[in-house]
Amino acid sequence: MHLRKMLEMIRAYRAGAPLGDVAVLKLDALARPPKGIAQRLVAVRGYAAEQNLTVLRALPAGTLGREYARFLDANGIEPLVISAAVKERFRENPFPLRYTTTHDLHHVLTGFDTGLAGEAGNFAFSVGQGAAPGTGSLLWLMRILYAVLSPSQATRIWHNIRIGRELGSQAKLLIAQPIESYFEEPLGQVRAELGIPDPTAAGVLPSGTSILGDALYKRKAPA
Repeated sequence: MHLRKMLEMIRAYRAGAPLGDVAVLKLDALARPPKGIAQRLVAVRGYAAEQNLTVLRALPAGTLGREYARFLDANGIEPLVISAAVKERFRENPFPLRYTTTHDLHHVLTGFDTGLAGEAGNFAFSVGQGAAPGTGSLLWLMRILYAVLSPSQATRIWHNIRIGRELGSQAKLLIAQPIESYFEEPLGQVRAELGIPDPTAAGVLPSGTSILGDALYKRKAPA
């Protein structure tokens, strides 16, 4: 953890900065970008398109944008707002911006839900892509910790981690794609373009009920 950056994030939150800015600053404070990732993100430097839920809800059923809006509504999530200043600040270091702003889109594209098993699978997907914050050892820590905290889901968690890594290694690097520009395209078509199979065919499993999972992954601003 970078203490100075963490203090800056806390100050930004207390000053009323957009939650998206706070989330980007938090990731930048907590984890270094994976080695060599900046060179792979040149095409999306500073890219964080506005996500208007009203517009997305009005798109035809089955499109990426409509399914994304459905996912956000079902989980009580508001799209992250990123200020122009933060976009410009992270232009040369785009990893925190792209990883943060596309996290929920990763869920929609891969089919992993927001429960413990789903989040484990989603993170494993990023590990498979070589785009996970921190080190690969975090995935093994997650595998053990989640299974201990929710033993009834251990098998689902381990299964989704395996599937996630496999899918991530086979797909195009999602954070390097302007995914937000694909909102009007059919979800199945976007998955095919990105090298992601249908979640059911891939073997993605839903999470079980977990109070812990709800507490960990309900989006809220830092205290």
